[in-house]
Amino acid sequence: MVKASLKKLSVATFVLLIVLLALSPVSSIFAQGMGHAFSGTVKIDGGDAAVGTVISAKVDGTEYGSSTVTTPGQYALIVQGDIAEGSTIHFYVDGQEADQTFPFHDGWTTALDLTVTTGQPVQKYALTITADPGVGGAATDETGGSPYAAGAQVSIKAVANPGYGFTGWTAPAGDFDDETAEETTFTMPTQNVTVTAHFGVTYALTMAADPVTGGDVIDVAAKGAYAAGAQVRIKAVANPGYGFVDWTADPTVTFDDETAEETTFTMPAQAVTVTAHFGVAYVLTLVADPVAGGDVIDVAAKGAYAAGAQVRIKADPATGYGFVDWTADPTVTFDDETAEETTFTMPAQTITVTAHFEVAYTLTMTVAPTGGGSATDLTNASPYAEGTVVNIAAAAAQGYRFGNWTATAGEFGNVTAAETTFTMPAQAVTVTAHFEDVSPPPDVPTVTTQAATDISSYSGSVHMSYTVGNLNQVEVRFACKRPTDPAWFYTTWVSRTADGTYTEVLTGLISQTGYDFKAQLKYNDTVIEGTTRQFTTGTGTSSGLDDLLGYFGCFIATAAYGTPTAEQIDVLREFRDVVLLKSTVGSRFVVLYYQLSPPIADFIARSDLLRTLVRELLVDPIVWIVEATGDMWRN
Repeated sequence: MVKASLKKLSVATFVLLIVLLALSPVSSIFAQGMGHAFSGTVKIDGGDAAVGTVISAKVDGTEYGSSTVTTPGQYALIVQGDIAEGSTIHFYVDGQEADQTFPFHDGWTTALDLTVTTGQPVQKYALTITADPGVGGAATDETGGSPYAAGAQVSIKAVANPGYGFTGWTAPAGDFDDETAEETTFTMPTQNVTVTAHFGVTYALTMAADPVTGGDVIDVAAKGAYAAGAQVRIKAVANPGYGFVDWTADPTVTFDDETAEETTFTMPAQAVTVTAHFGVAYVLTLVADPVAGGDVIDVAAKGAYAAGAQVRIKADPATGYGFVDWTADPTVTFDDETAEETTFTMPAQTITVTAHFEVAYTLTMTVAPTGGGSATDLTNASPYAEGTVVNIAAAAAQGYRFGNWTATAGEFGNVTAAETTFTMPAQAVTVTAHFEDVSPPPDVPTVTTQAATDISSYSGSVHMSYTVGNLNQVEVRFACKRPTDPAWFYTTWVSRTADGTYTEVLTGLISQTGYDFKAQLKYNDTVIEGTTRQFTTGTGTSSGLDDLLGYFGCFIATAAYGTPTAEQIDVLREFRDVVLLKSTVGSRFVVLYYQLSPPIADFIARSDLLRTLVRELLVDPIVWIVEATGDMWRN
């Protein structure tokens, strides 16, 4: 019983923890509260605050809300946060404190007009209203407060005299809410301005229906006469069994859309008769194939149209389907039979229009390489049915140019054109836009191997020239070997910070022997090399001490270790210089040794077995003894 109770308690505790964790973000939101909403007018020095003016609210110096004026002289703001009830809210207009304050109450909505007095005089401008011609009518400033500050909204009105009609408003500056409306608003500019209401002699508008029983024809403004240049709005309403076809006029005028039931035209400078043509309506039936493929829509939602009427239809594919094309029975000509939304002309009979759908496949657009540019599906309606022609485009990024298109299936209109078409296959497909890097090559370092100089029997000077490119530092060295050697030996890397040349003296070489050498340069862990060049050492006839000292590396390095840079060589050279050459007996021994050793060294150097035996049985023990006694002879 106790275990069961504990198990139930544990489950309950776990559920409670999950609920608390799930609600924790919500709790933090509720802690903020609903906020206190404010709205009203906002004026600066008596004038409407301009669009873009920032309104903010602070409590104890901390901002808890801000908004921007979008309508001149009007604001809306929500003050929200961890604010104590009743705290005083201070309002600011473009950073200047307003004259009003208000206590904070969470959940309240308050209408509060804000005013700011800057102490600076507000520039105001005169508004003059005139009529053209004067006998045509009257134009008035309905607000009646001229002069006005820039941005002020002024109500204006035009009233035509008998025999005249209003044609429109003009002004050299400022904006009208609707310059063709007799009663509208005008936004003051930053200058004195004259606003003119234009009138013209009116001409009669006669409305007719053809046939008369076909429907009603309406002059929307119900004026019956309009001045030349006035915009006239008209409307046709078909009677049951009829459908609207189009508009005509005598004399001819240009309609905004002669096939639309409601449209406009510009009044000519004479009387005009406008006729709405109706016809017997024929039923339009819309079908989807297959039914599950999508919806087929009669955009005007009439269901029946007169012969000659322009009918707009739309196909809306269901999920997993794509639109293919339109067909009709009897046959009609579609404006675009492959477009999801199109039009056709209604025949003088009932018609069935079918939208054909097919299973759709996903089109994925990619680029190669990444960063080379962008690939866009301009049609932007994936997935697509098989055979759908999709418009695609590629745009190269800076430093790249478009190359070509590839795809796992399907066909391109032009694989090398940046903007082309792609015909969808019967499968999901990825289309890739390929780009080529045409950016200028980076300024990289270079290195060139120069000819060797000062070649003696046992040494030679090798040279290089190099550039550092756009780097701050590079390292250079030489590699050298005999043509028969399996590996190169190297000099030490040397740092360089500017373009220049570098020379290294190679010592310890074998007389009358050919050597390959090349310059190397390293930057950012990359090693580049110059061309390989050659030199041949001379005959070993010199017996001068300096020349023989250079050869010391030959016997030891080449014969024993295969390289003049072995660490053991440094130990022996130090012993020679510090001990042997400091005494007459030692110096004579060195000279005698170098006079007798060259032919022996050459013989040993040509055999890997002899080199190994000499190194392990002779040289290594000598090096060990010299190192072990180093504290004695160095001091």
